[in-house]
Amino acid sequence: MHKNKHILFLELGVGMNTPAIIKYPFWRMTYQNPDAIYCCINFGEAYVPEEIEKRSIAINQNICDVLKMI
Repeated sequence: MHKNKHILFLELGVGMNTPAIIKYPFWRMTYQNPDAIYCCINFGEAYVPEEIEKRSIAINQNICDVLKMI
C-alpha cells in the first residue's frame, strides 16, 4: 500500500535485544524504498547501517529531551 511512497521510519528507543522485530525490518524497508528515510533516536544505541546511511538520521540522545526540543 505504501511501498514506494515517501516514508519516515521513526525508531524510538529500540535496542539490540530484539532487532528482528523493528530494527531489521525498518532497515530493509528503507533500503528497498529510495524515497524512505530512517531515523533512530536512542541514547547510547543510535546506529545506522552503512547501506542506508545517506538516507538516515541517528540521534544519540534521550528521547524525552529530543521530543522537547522539537
